[in-house]
Amino acid sequence: MATEAEHWQGWWHGGFLTGALAALLMLPAAMRAEEVAAFGTNQRGAAALVGIFYDLKQTQQREPIPGNGRDYAKFIDDFIVAGFDEALFNRFFRAGMPLYTTQVATGRMNAEAAPKAFGVEAVVKPRAWVVHYKAQVSPPADGTYRFVGAADDMMVVAVNRRVVLVGNLPSTAFPRLGWKALADQGPKPAAHTGAKYGDWIDLRADKPVDLDILIGERPGGIFNALLLYEKKGETYPLTSKGEIILPLFQVAPLPMNETRFLTDRAPWKCLD
Repeated sequence: MATEAEHWQGWWHGGFLTGALAALLMLPAAMRAEEVAAFGTNQRGAAALVGIFYDLKQTQQREPIPGNGRDYAKFIDDFIVAGFDEALFNRFFRAGMPLYTTQVATGRMNAEAAPKAFGVEAVVKPRAWVVHYKAQVSPPADGTYRFVGAADDMMVVAVNRRVVLVGNLPSTAFPRLGWKALADQGPKPAAHTGAKYGDWIDLRADKPVDLDILIGERPGGIFNALLLYEKKGETYPLTSKGEIILPLFQVAPLPMNETRFLTDRAPWKCLD
């Protein structure tokens, strides 16, 4: 795990949250409210990604799945290759309460935060879980875009069921999918120097696309997820180290006092 820890050091070395919240993140004690809220709320706004929580260790009847989570990556790989066919996840335990969020930017936290956010912490151990966010979205303006992101342990982004980004830890692999990052990876993102650049895709402001985002935790422990984007031809600021400061993917405006990613750009449009 040492090499993986080094891989993610750029993501949380110094953190991307500031002020009192950053101070709270130093506390190892009880679960913090902002950790739980990072996955969304049960109040849907005018625009939001809808998140569904699955536990891949047990059935909906709470009977153990053989392997007890060891086939986590395989289950997700099969789900993706099948075109995000939710019927393949019907066998797994699903939280009854969806959550709604406008962005994917959790910060570094205990993996226990996800089951707690969805109200299932009493029956779900904090490993081998998945959150599937869905929405129909369009960019602020016509252009060619790519998503940029990463998670510990798992992140997948698909547009119209075609995978355009895999931002997993190396230990969580999808051999059937076989997605590979393009050689044109661009400068290291300031918010997460281990983030992957996804495939370029042509998008129109007046033509919504189906967006699927998977994030999840395989072994338990520490979790984080961050999703940014880049528009081809756009100029973005650089840090003194030459790291690029990219916009946070958002479907509603939420300015943040942040220097490692941008929150002052027009949000993506999201259908109700």
